[in-house]
Amino acid sequence: MTQPAEVAKALAEALTGQRPAIVCYAQCESCQWGHCYDEPTPHGWAGPEDVEHARATGQPEPTESCACPCATAGDAR
Repeated sequence: MTQPAEVAKALAEALTGQRPAIVCYAQCESCQWGHCYDEPTPHGWAGPEDVEHARATGQPEPTESCACPCATAGDAR
């Protein structure tokens, strides 16, 4: 689900309670550019540089999921 019309429909459904929604804005670099998984595949948003930055600055490693629907096993595309 990367086409604007699909995203708009999913957002409208979430806002009206027709589908569940979790608000998370961080997407992995591949998904940001529309290179999503064909089959839903759980994956995080952080790349190696994000993990390195977290370690270097004493922050916890980012372990959250990518915000793209292709990172959710229950993706209903």
